[in-house]
Amino acid sequence: MISWTLTIAAEDDTTAQTGAALDLRTAATELIDATRASIIESAAAHRPVYTLTLDGDWLTSIATGETPTGAPDRDLALDRLADIENELVGRDRVTDPN
Repeated sequence: MISWTLTIAAEDDTTAQTGAALDLRTAATELIDATRASIIESAAAHRPVYTLTLDGDWLTSIATGETPTGAPDRDLALDRLADIENELVGRDRVTDPN
């Protein structure tokens, strides 16, 4: 089993989501999907930092910046996640060790 963890650190709270899959590619996809959903569903005023770990190793952290008007920049966070997804899943960089 390949485990994954998404840690979401907001100004006043830290939460974690975990999961596991039979292969690395599926685990990476589940982690990215969970992160995307968390970014989209985050509270309007919050600027969380999302920390992604895959198979016990730190993968990346995505900080929510702000737009020129001062609002949380979720689009930029989603763009960064799309780049990571392309590197991990889209280009076959995640190989199944089995």
